[in-house]
Amino acid sequence: MRKLAVLIIVALVCLSIAAAGCGESEEPETKKTSPKSEPVSTAPPAPPFQQQTFENVKSAHYVSSDPANNALLTSPPAQVTIFFNFNLGTNNYIKVTRDGADVNSGALAVAPDKLSMSQPVSAGTTGNYKVDYQASWPDGSYHFGSFGFSVQLP
Repeated sequence: MRKLAVLIIVALVCLSIAAAGCGESEEPETKKTSPKSEPVSTAPPAPPFQQQTFENVKSAHYVSSDPANNALLTSPPAQVTIFFNFNLGTNNYIKVTRDGADVNSGALAVAPDKLSMSQPVSAGTTGNYKVDYQASWPDGSYHFGSFGFSVQLP
């Protein structure tokens, strides 16, 4: 009877040890991931586009521009053109920027009739674009002007 009591005690001890995890190999837990899970972005969402209003500072002899001041375009322009009612001289420029970065993409061209100048641009991003220009006249004088336009791509 003594042997039976010892066997029962040993069996109970082994069961309680097994229930506590004795004898099991410890493997690190692995995180289960679903197949093809996409990474979660922690960046805040971009604010919605807001069109800026630009003051049209017209130089002397200014007639119009393409794009027009405060135009909202749904496709980017290839160039900015400014038209005048007086012949341009030789010291002209157009500088187009988006968030302060220059987006000019080629050389300025004065039309053969000297009544307009065009500047190729890379305005292929949604945003507000500022145009600063200098128009010079045959007598060597010049005037500055500025305007802006916006591009909102679909």
